[in-house]
Amino acid sequence: MEGREREIMILGAGIGGLRVALRLEKRLKRGMGRIILVDQNDYHQYLYRIHEVCGPHYDERDIIVPLSKVIGGKRIEFRRMRVERIDAHRRVVITSEGEMPFDILVIALGSSPQYYGIEGLEENSLVLNSYEAAREIRRRIEELFREAGRGETPPRIVVAGGGFTGTELAGELAEWIPTLIEGYGLRRPDSLLTLVEAMPHILPGWNPELSRMAEEILASKSVEIVTGDPVKRASREGLELKSGRMIHSDLTIWTGGVTCNRAVGGDFEMVKGRIRIDDYCHAWGYEDIYVVGDASCALDGETGKPLPPSAHIAMAQADVVSHNIYASITGGEMRRYVGERVGEIVTLGRRHAIGELWGIRMKGLTARVMKKLIHLWYVHSIGGVKLLLGDP
Repeated sequence: MEGREREIMILGAGIGGLRVALRLEKRLKRGMGRIILVDQNDYHQYLYRIHEVCGPHYDERDIIVPLSKVIGGKRIEFRRMRVERIDAHRRVVITSEGEMPFDILVIALGSSPQYYGIEGLEENSLVLNSYEAAREIRRRIEELFREAGRGETPPRIVVAGGGFTGTELAGELAEWIPTLIEGYGLRRPDSLLTLVEAMPHILPGWNPELSRMAEEILASKSVEIVTGDPVKRASREGLELKSGRMIHSDLTIWTGGVTCNRAVGGDFEMVKGRIRIDDYCHAWGYEDIYVVGDASCALDGETGKPLPPSAHIAMAQADVVSHNIYASITGGEMRRYVGERVGEIVTLGRRHAIGELWGIRMKGLTARVMKKLIHLWYVHSIGGVKLLLGDP
C-alpha cells in the first residue's frame, strides 16, 4: 500500500460515521487517503431526538440536517446508496449500486430491531429507529385517531420496551395524545397508552431511583406501566405476555432491543448481536476494519459487561478510530478505547426530564437545559457556528 492513496470507506453517516469522516478530513493531508462516506440517506439524523417526532409538534430541522451542510466543500466523497452486505474476506462492500473495494473500512451502520424470535412481533409492530420510521409512527397514529368515531374511545397504543427509547417515546405520546383526543372529540380513557417492560422496572440498568422517578412522572401523565412481564406473542389484536395477560392494541411500537445492522453479513464474530471489537475498535480479527456505534459490542472498562448503545459511546469510539486510522497510515501509536458510562438524560415529554451525568443527578429545568446544551454542542461539533445558527 506504500505510495498509494488509501480507499477509506465509512459505512453510515450517523453520529459515529460522520464524526470519523470529519475528524479524518482534518488530519489527513492530500494523497494520504480518500474518504468515502456511504449512506442511503442524504441527511444526518439526530437519532437521540427522533422520539420528538411523535410529540405534539416538532421541527424537522431539530431532527435531521442535510449532509451537504456538514460535508460540503470538504474532502469527503459522499455516495448515496444502500449497503447490502460486507464481504470482509474479499475486502469489498456490496451496495445497491454494485461492489466497492476498500483498503480501510469503518462500519458505522447502526442497528436493526431485535425481535428475539417472539412470534408475530415483527409483522405486527412498528419500530422507532430512524426519522422515516418516526414519521410513519406519527402518520399511523393520526390515521387511527381520524378513523375513530366522535365520542368513542381513542385507539389503544402500546409501547413495548421500556429502555431509553421506549420511555422517551412514551413521554412524547403522553403529551400528544390528549391533543388528538380533544381535536377529534373522543372520550378520554383512564390510560392514554401502555408501556410494557420485561424487567422489574423501566430503564433497566440505570440508577434505580431515577427509574422509579421516571415511572412516577409517566404515571402522572396517564401512562399505564406494565413491568416484570415479557412479551410472549404478538398479533393484530395486541400482545400476549408471559403471565398470560392480554394487552389489546390498535398499534404496537416495539422498542425492546437492537441487534447489528443486517447488512453487516456473516464474516464477523458477534457478541449479543453486535460485532466483537478489540481494544483499538478493530472488528475482531481484522486490522483494517473498524466498528463504531451501535454495530459494536463495547465493554464497560470496570465491569467487563456490554454497554448499551449510546451517542456518547459512538462519539468516543469515533475519536479513537479516526486517530488509529491516521496512526496506521503515518506509523504513529495506536490509541486504546476504554468503555465508560458518562450518564444519560431522559426527557419525558417537553416539560419533564431526569438524568445523571458524571455522577451528578439532575431533574426538571436543569436536566432539560443540560440536554439542550449537549445537543447544541453536538451541532457545533459537526457544523460549527454556521450550522448552529441555521445559516443556509
